[in-house]
Amino acid sequence: MAGIAAVATLFAAMTAPASAMAEEPAAPDVPQTSTNCTTKGNIITVKGKDADAFRTWTDNGKTPLGNRTFSVAKVADYKIDNGESGGLVHLETVNGSKPDIIQAVKDLSANAGKSLYENEDHDGDPMNWLANTKNDMLIRRYAEHPGVTGSALAAEQVKVDDTNNTMTLTMPNPGLYVIFDATQPKQQTKDTGDTTVEYAGFSNMLVGTPLADDCKVTNNDGVVDLTSSNLKAKTGSATTERGGFKFTKVGVESDRSGLSGAEFTVYSDKDFTQVLKDAKGNVVKATSSENGGLVDFEGFKLNAGTYYLKETVVPAGYWSGSAAKLMVTMTKNDQGKIELESITDMSSPASGLLSHSVQYGYVYRNIKSITQLPLTGAMGMAILGVVAVLCIGGASIIIVRARKTKRSFVA
Repeated sequence: MAGIAAVATLFAAMTAPASAMAEEPAAPDVPQTSTNCTTKGNIITVKGKDADAFRTWTDNGKTPLGNRTFSVAKVADYKIDNGESGGLVHLETVNGSKPDIIQAVKDLSANAGKSLYENEDHDGDPMNWLANTKNDMLIRRYAEHPGVTGSALAAEQVKVDDTNNTMTLTMPNPGLYVIFDATQPKQQTKDTGDTTVEYAGFSNMLVGTPLADDCKVTNNDGVVDLTSSNLKAKTGSATTERGGFKFTKVGVESDRSGLSGAEFTVYSDKDFTQVLKDAKGNVVKATSSENGGLVDFEGFKLNAGTYYLKETVVPAGYWSGSAAKLMVTMTKNDQGKIELESITDMSSPASGLLSHSVQYGYVYRNIKSITQLPLTGAMGMAILGVVAVLCIGGASIIIVRARKTKRSFVA
């Protein structure tokens, strides 16, 4: 029967994480023979750049819970002609799952919809046939829908090595396996404080256990190297760098260029009842500096989302009615960093005390009296309201007086 050089070359090609695939060079056309070809255990090693990708995490991402869970299904045995001492290596589909595997291979139709594999009598062993198609696309499609379901590996069969950034999976015995990432949920998130890392998990892997070097089979070591440039495989993770924001606090008169002593606190709700705390349990707040009135929240690592900022301490001599209530929106940019999108005034109508420009960024101004409010803002509405009340009151007085005068004339 045809040897497994082709499929051995593609063992690692099926191991890219979800949404990523790997590419491998073409396999030799003719299987190699050896006088000392043997199996070398039943451990498959996955090598990555971050060992934490192989773990599960608590809901807040702060603490690892354990390793990912995997199930495995053996799809083919290694057969070495002339016994274990050496000879020609080939694949033999496992009998217990052969009907389902044959159907899965038959489903790998060509563009015209015709099955490429007819039957065992015509095309031989289905897994050996698949290996010798040397068609990466077909093999990938088979790995996605292999026609088999896996049995769970015990926790002790999955080990993670932090030093080498590797994970080892102990198979029941040597052979070719489909490995399923059974972790629920598959996407796991690690939170370092400054960053969050989202691990997408692994798609189905079609991997063979190690063979001796004398078998002359490419990728015979049972190692899936996700860091290899030859594999061109992604890690299946996305890193988000948390970020903060800043703005300037100014006042009136001599404080126009910067006002110090204003304290701002961040809340998670628009009613300002839930104070936001950092990873250490400290309230997220900042005070405007003496150097230009800078209010700096960049040291706090925020996620993307909406936050609510309240001026909880107004500088001495300033009107408490001008205390800020602001909505802060943080968003993630294309580089995965959280940055400020906008700051908006929550006053209704808007106070007119918040401004924004390319040169100065966001600036919020405190005032000492309601008369210093911009006429286009709440002050304008307040004055109009007072005038309206006076006008209505004046009209009432005029009407009353007119009526009284009229009655006196009649009398």
